[in-house]
Amino acid sequence: MESVLLGEASGRRVVLDAESGHLRRALGPTAWVVLEELILRSSGTDVRCEAQVSVRALATSLGLAKDTVGRALRRLRSVGLVTSCDQRRERAGTFDAGAYLIDLPPGMTLVNAALMQSTPPVRPSRTRPADASQLALAIDS
Repeated sequence: MESVLLGEASGRRVVLDAESGHLRRALGPTAWVVLEELILRSSGTDVRCEAQVSVRALATSLGLAKDTVGRALRRLRSVGLVTSCDQRRERAGTFDAGAYLIDLPPGMTLVNAALMQSTPPVRPSRTRPADASQLALAIDS
């Protein structure tokens, strides 16, 4: 079974297969979501890509605290999925957006959305009641 995550602005998609489940459980939900967001914001190849984004921007887009995202990034670095590049300070003393090199783990594939065929979602068929009286009874109950 595969699932697909769509990067809205980048037009990139991350395709997950069953092999990714083990890593997702090992990382935990927060680090996993941060990894997904980094990948969707990245540029580069399907094996090694780079995301230039600040911790604050990641936190804002995910609805998490910056310290929570920082811990998740440390977790991703500790398992070797993400490598941080040097971060520069701006003249105002704040840090510029960081660059993160991402090694895609087994079970994750990065695909250009334009290359994937879009298939309409399959909707389950609905059964209709035999007559209107059954519908009225269902509403009154």
